Amino acid sequence: MLKYYINTILFVLLGVLNLQSQTKENTQQDSISVKNSNYHPKTYGLRVGVDVLKPILSYTLDEFKGIEVVADWRLKTRLFIAGELGYSDRTLQEDNFNHTVKGQYIKLGLNYNLYTNWLQMDNELFLGFRYGFSNFSNRLNNYTIFQEGTYFDPREVTNSIKFSNLNAHWVELVAGVKVEVFSNLYLGFAVNISKIVSTKDPDIFENTYTPGFGKISENGNGANINYTVSYRIPIYKK
Repeated sequence: MLKYYINTILFVLLGVLNLQSQTKENTQQDSISVKNSNYHPKTYGLRVGVDVLKPILSYTLDEFKGIEVVADWRLKTRLFIAGELGYSDRTLQEDNFNHTVKGQYIKLGLNYNLYTNWLQMDNELFLGFRYGFSNFSNRLNNYTIFQEGTYFDPREVTNSIKFSNLNAHWVELVAGVKVEVFSNLYLGFAVNISKIVSTKDPDIFENTYTPGFGKISENGNGANINYTVSYRIPIYKK
């Protein structure tokens, strides 16, 4: 009789343990299913676009012509390698001279997305860093010579002089947003604050404008904005 009770108790205990094991396994599976339902794969691919502000300025201003192409590639969920490539042709009137700066530029760096997207969203609120380089020419269109003495007025010289093979290097901090308005189509806005690292000036005056950097202040700082429309070419999801 004792043997019967022992076998019965062992049978019940094994049944309880088996039931607990199955319950734990089912709970883990349910937890994994819930977790997976809250995660959606992100699209990876090359996103290419244009700064729409520059064509507008080219159309409305006689003294400016330019275009800029923007691109990025997602390295991780929040980290992107990003860059800009462009061309600028601008005529500027300074205090004592008028000049035309013409050339191309490239900027490369990283963006980090600070925004936590909801499910199936892919928007960005980012901070970034760029290293920029520009190669350009600077044509001195006219300049004013101030002569000593009270009987002489300033004299304007209109013989143009062109200085080629000029360049500039700079760094910049970028902050901006990108909003996915349709699948893989984005509208963006960004502000950058720049600092000249080095520049090759003409022989007789200093550069006051550099393609890609913009207007150079006395302390070598600059700032720009851009409005972009871009499309991501979906290659894979991860």
